[in-house]
Amino acid sequence: MTDKIDSTMSTIQPSDTVDSNKVGEVYNVQDKHIHHDLAKEDVGAEFADIFQGGDGYTEREARRLRWKLDLRLIPILWFNVVLPAMDKVSHGTAALYGLQKDLDLHGDQYSWIGSIFYFGYLVWCFPSASILQKLPIAKTVSIAMMLWGVLLIGSGFVNSFSQLMACRFLLGLLEAPIVPSNMLILSMWYTRPEQALRYGLMYTGFSTCLTGPIGYAIGFIKTTHFHIWQSFFWICGSMTFAYGLVVGVFLPDNPVKAKFLNEREKAIAIDRVRVNQTGIENKTFKKEQFFEAFLDIRVWLMFLFNIWISVPNGGLTNFSPLIVKGLGYSSQRSALLTIPNGVVQTASSYICNGAVFLAAKYLPKYHVRGVIMMFGIIVGLISATFLYTLPLTAYHSRLAALFMSFFYLGPYIVGLSLVGANTAGHSKKVVVNAMMFVSYSVSNIIGPQFFKPNQAPLYPLGFGAILGSYILSLITIALYMVSCFYENKRRDARDAAAGERVHADTDFKDLTDKQNLTFRRNMPGDKDRLYIARYPSGVVPGRRCHVKNRANPNPNEPTTIWQYEELELLNVQNTTTLLIRVMIGKVQNLQRLLTILRSIPIIQTDPNWRCRTWCANALAAIAADGKAVGTSILDWQRIEQVARHYVA
Repeated sequence: MTDKIDSTMSTIQPSDTVDSNKVGEVYNVQDKHIHHDLAKEDVGAEFADIFQGGDGYTEREARRLRWKLDLRLIPILWFNVVLPAMDKVSHGTAALYGLQKDLDLHGDQYSWIGSIFYFGYLVWCFPSASILQKLPIAKTVSIAMMLWGVLLIGSGFVNSFSQLMACRFLLGLLEAPIVPSNMLILSMWYTRPEQALRYGLMYTGFSTCLTGPIGYAIGFIKTTHFHIWQSFFWICGSMTFAYGLVVGVFLPDNPVKAKFLNEREKAIAIDRVRVNQTGIENKTFKKEQFFEAFLDIRVWLMFLFNIWISVPNGGLTNFSPLIVKGLGYSSQRSALLTIPNGVVQTASSYICNGAVFLAAKYLPKYHVRGVIMMFGIIVGLISATFLYTLPLTAYHSRLAALFMSFFYLGPYIVGLSLVGANTAGHSKKVVVNAMMFVSYSVSNIIGPQFFKPNQAPLYPLGFGAILGSYILSLITIALYMVSCFYENKRRDARDAAAGERVHADTDFKDLTDKQNLTFRRNMPGDKDRLYIARYPSGVVPGRRCHVKNRANPNPNEPTTIWQYEELELLNVQNTTTLLIRVMIGKVQNLQRLLTILRSIPIIQTDPNWRCRTWCANALAAIAADGKAVGTSILDWQRIEQVARHYVA
């Protein structure tokens, strides 16, 4: 091995020293092509550098904080989804108790009551996206939910088709900011792998498990002062209004404003999501990110996927109570038989998102969200095939197939988490979220229109449309996976050809996934692996964490504890708290490894302690010599022996 490292191979030279006045400073290279005004950076930027110096946090602290966030945030976000989902299909339960007869609905008017809600949603998607960026998210959601509750209570007093249509349209306006806000809030608090599981926990069919018992209970009301279906609107509206108050009091707008966290916990919460490369929140709307969202082919593929996968939702949520009643069941029994719909939706969400979580934990080399989505779609496709072909006399088989047709929720939720994970830049995230819910609105507008009253109770056109939508969903998600795969490959090739330093300061610069060339989409990509060692800047939680004791070069300090974790090269290249990075296994692209080694930030907390400098130099030297390729055992003695050639 040579005694010197060419300057093109490492930014750390033997004569490198650190001024004691610059303790904790991290040396990064700014992108010359993108100017960042501090005022336009993310709100998390003020906490972003706290753990760049010598002080860090432990894995135990990070786990404890995540558990604290789960207990505080997830129940609130869960009810943010459950109550609107229950309210917007309340007319389905009301129809079991004479809504159509009392309001003199005929022809396709009932279908339009289901569709008009999403016209309001569609009209207000983009304005609400702008509102969510400019106003406090939690307070906006709280006000929207309270107004929603008031309007739903008012729906119980309508006496004509036009009045109910007006109420449903306004309800759509008010729901527009609620679900997108959940996506934004999750991306503020959780890493990309963590988001998938929590999407699954929040987005379930539990709303149907509530409407069923409530719908059954109101069947016992005996009165001549009002119609039974009116009481259903009043009950649901009162619940939503009360919960809106809870949201306003207990849901924080962002980590910086979280009163239930101390300053250290806020800093840890923000540092945890650094690896997302998506930032926390930015109040400045950037036009270039707006246009980028509309020019991104992958955004449009997910837009189409959302349309296809949501067509079953539009039809089934509006008509499933009537479909069940058409099989010969009473109104009360039909209300109870909607509960399995929610059970299947919940199971679908938990199965699909749980599979994503387990795959990320036990098969980290593989990105399988697309495959898992396909599995869920196939289950729905099979059930839709049975509903389209089985005769009306096959009561139990049709009922079972109807229940299983609600399996679409799992792929839909995994798709939402995929969009959230693969979109960076706050303005772009806001726009893309709005686009996803525009597509959701479009599909829920057209979904009920396939169910014609004169085709009841078989509804062949409706179930044929659902069958076709599942097939189109499979094709679209396959195209998305291929697109992400080749985009990641293109970026890897560009990095290797350029041989440039990886930018370690892009975390909170509010760059989009296109502007930030170090961003990688959460689909199949580079499978190179690294062994990660950290001390003492904090530890990223991982399933394989090994501890190794070694002599500390500083005799005044106790034995150093190095904690190792195996991660993908792409997942760690921008984590600025890493002190050294050691390859394990075969790295196919040596130039890419050298690029990353050259980007290692040296954080010198003690001028006499040069262990980290030694390691960085030694690793660069070993990689430059080609000896690292294929290495499976870390030889610390060899590393130190090499390092001493380069450190005075």
